[in-house]
Order: sequence, then structure tokens, then C-alpha cells
Amino acid sequence: MSSALGCCLLAIILLYPLSQRVGLVDIPRGRKQHQGAVPLIGGLSVFCGLAVALGLFAPSELEPIYYLLLAGALVILGAFDDYLDLSVKLRLAVQLVIGLGMVFALDLHLNSLGNIFGLGEVTLGPLGIPITLIAVIAAINAFNMTDGIDGLAGMLSLVSFVVIAGFMLLWGQQEYALLPLTLICALLPYLAFNLQLVPGKKIFMGDAGSMLIGLSVIWLLLIGTQSETASFRPVTALWLIAIPLMDMAAIMLRRIRKGQSPFQADREHLHHISLRLGLNSREALTLIVALSCVFACIGVIGEYLMVPDLVMLLLFAAAFAGYILLLQNVWRIVSTLRRRAAGARK
Repeated sequence: MSSALGCCLLAIILLYPLSQRVGLVDIPRGRKQHQGAVPLIGGLSVFCGLAVALGLFAPSELEPIYYLLLAGALVILGAFDDYLDLSVKLRLAVQLVIGLGMVFALDLHLNSLGNIFGLGEVTLGPLGIPITLIAVIAAINAFNMTDGIDGLAGMLSLVSFVVIAGFMLLWGQQEYALLPLTLICALLPYLAFNLQLVPGKKIFMGDAGSMLIGLSVIWLLLIGTQSETASFRPVTALWLIAIPLMDMAAIMLRRIRKGQSPFQADREHLHHISLRLGLNSREALTLIVALSCVFACIGVIGEYLMVPDLVMLLLFAAAFAGYILLLQNVWRIVSTLRRRAAGARK
């Protein structure tokens, strides 16, 4: 795992000047408000760390090889998207092909939703494959959409990877825990540069990185919930990616109601709203990651206590409804609080 950290760090050092020469940089314009041209090498560097670590230490089985091949294809797609701004249709088509690779090369797909309705195990049968493909595309784009302020996509994925690794280590999937642990180590150098804990060399994750994270998260959730030695239930998986999932679903519903494309870019995500409320980037990051940790803890506690699947699903639905209502009424709530605070000062 230390090799993942070291190789990611080395890749950042080597790719930083190269990215500036070839133009793989994020230039502030439109919705982007950062300063200066920032290299988009975070995802490439993380993948380099993953590839070396898994190549050296992964068991000699096909699954790690297929993961690296599919993840590598997605990273290449993301790098080209960072450089050329590819169309949504092309990105979705490649993501679909990668999802098909997961399903048919490794037979990795949703078979069961568990006892999610309290009436016995819900098996998906033939529907498992199309639902899995939707889940893969949703996860990839959910994390891609969170990559709007420094550190957010990386920290949200870190929460997911830490909990998944814990489940796997404690509850019977130790052989699979290498991947989330390696991802954690590979993300740390990126976060250090992205959050400017290393002075002078800021980098962004880029679409290559956010899509890599989304694929890795859904890959691990499928292994963790659908294997014969599953270490947690499908309903628990919802809580481990609650913020990216809720934010993506809420904003897509909002865009569809407005008659817009669900993939149309805007500044209505949770991190954008946090900034407009007056928080700075670091405060917004802290708030959103803390909320993600709360949701993940609910999932962990529910799994440990074996709270019925239906109860956990209803709680998640209630949390999602509350999330949507809060975002819809946030400005009204803030205005009311400000008026009351002004009245109290008088």
C-alpha cells in the first residue's frame, strides 16, 4: 500500500511539468472560479499508484487485471474529456461499455437487493444486468458531479473506501480489502497537493480521477454486497455514498422539472449552495464531508445492529426527502434566520 502512495507522489512530480507543456490544465472560465491554470493530473497519478501497487501485491487472479483494464480505459476517457471536452453521449457510451465489461467479464452485477421490503429476499434475475449498468453509470457521474471544490470528491470517496475496507476486513472479505486500502493510500498524495498542504503545486483531479473514483466505489459495493462472502447488505451501500447519490438525484430531478437536460452543468450542487451561503471552500468541504461521515455512521450502526433492511431504506428515503426540501427552501430558511438575528440585535 505504501507503494501506491509513493508511486502516486512520483507520478504527480513527473506529470506536473508535462501537463503544463501539453496543455492538460484547467483554465478558469465560466463556472470555474479558481486562479491560474491548474494541472488536471490527479486522476492519472492516482491510477499510476493503483496500477503499480496492484501489479505488485494483488493475488494472481483475473479480477485485479480486469479492474485495471476497465479503470484504465475510464481514466483515458476522462483525460481526453479534460483535454477536449467530449460530448455527454460519448462519455455515457464508453461508461456503458465499461459496465458491460464488469458484468460479462467478471459476472459482477446485482443479484439481490436483500430483504429490502420486509417480505423476503428480493432477487433481480434478468433485471440485475440492466440495473447494474444504470448503477455503474450513476456512480461514475455522481462522483464526477461532486468534483466542484478542492478536496470534495477525494474526501467523499475516502469516507466510502474507509468504511468499505473496515467491513471487508472485519466481516469475511479480507482478500478484497486490498483495493480500498490501496485507493486510500493513492488518494493521500493527490489530496495533499489539491488542498495545498504541499505549497506551490496545486493540482485538480479532473474527470479522469472523479470517474475512476466512481467506478471503484461501485465495483467495491458490488463485491461487498453481492459476493458469496458479502460483508454488508445492499441497503447499507446507499448510506456509504449518500451525499453523491442524493446530490446527483436531487439536481437531476430539478433540471428535468425545468425542462433541461439532466446532464446540463450549473451551479446548483450542494457545494455551490454552501459557497453562496457565505462559507469559504474549506468550510464547505468540512461541512459536506462531516455530513457524509454522519450518513456513513448510520449505515455502519445499522449494519452492526442488523436493523431491518426496510427500516434502513425508509430512513434513507426520509433523509433524501429532507435533503431535497432543505435545498428547495434553503434561501427562505436563511432569510428568516437573518431577519430574526437582526431583530434580536435591535
